[in-house]
Amino acid sequence: MSQATPAITPITLRGSAGTLAAWEVNPPADAEVLGTVLLVPGFTGSKEDFETLLPLLAAAGYRAFAYDQRGQWQSEGPDDISGYTMDGFSGDLLRVVDQVSPGGPVHLVGHSFGGYVSRVAVIAEPERFRSLTLLASGPSSVEDINFPPPQLVAQMVEAGGTESIWQQMSAAMQAAGHPLPAAKVEFLHKRILATKQANILGILKVMEVPPVADPAVLRDAGVPILVAFGDTNDLWAPQVHRTFAAQLHAATAEYPGSGHLPNEEVPEQVSADLVTFWRELA
Repeated sequence: MSQATPAITPITLRGSAGTLAAWEVNPPADAEVLGTVLLVPGFTGSKEDFETLLPLLAAAGYRAFAYDQRGQWQSEGPDDISGYTMDGFSGDLLRVVDQVSPGGPVHLVGHSFGGYVSRVAVIAEPERFRSLTLLASGPSSVEDINFPPPQLVAQMVEAGGTESIWQQMSAAMQAAGHPLPAAKVEFLHKRILATKQANILGILKVMEVPPVADPAVLRDAGVPILVAFGDTNDLWAPQVHRTFAAQLHAATAEYPGSGHLPNEEVPEQVSADLVTFWRELA
């Protein structure tokens, strides 16, 4: 296999509410293509959350894609909160799958809220998915979570705009004691201000109820599941993830010392675990 790092290529996909900004990374030309993987970002996130992970997955032989959900960062989206429903988000995901892998099922990886969207899409059309990985994506945002009630966060955003979300994020990063490079902080600030306020409020509204009320519904869809999470400062305690995984009959991967972004904090470990999980399904 070539030692060159696979390059990220910006592409444009189609959602039901406009164009979706995306990244594509292909395996080296001399590598066997083992499958296609689609990564879905979470609340206030974007495809850039997988900037390191995507090339690692491509180097391992997988066509790898990530996209900004509707209204996030560089993707188009409605200006009204009514345009941000779970049906809209999951419908976009299924449209993306049709575009990136029309000939076969994909390995799906959903981070945080992206995992919420992913599990709804898997239940709707399980035949389109070879596997599902819930990455730092717990059962719900209404209990057993270290996050303010969505209604309270929505009130803050309605009063102070997306800048208020940035202030909260910035304070949390400082409290974590792991300062980010200035360029990264600048990007995160720019991204949150570019994300439509209707997206923020719409997701918070969606998060008021669990994405899947009964874990058995997702389990019985028949798609193999991996639950992957950090054990430090994640939104859900490790035992919450472990219990959820047991309910789903899912495999688990834990990242000691990692928090809510193992895809950025320990991407090599995440890539290795994903590849192992996928190859065991072959």
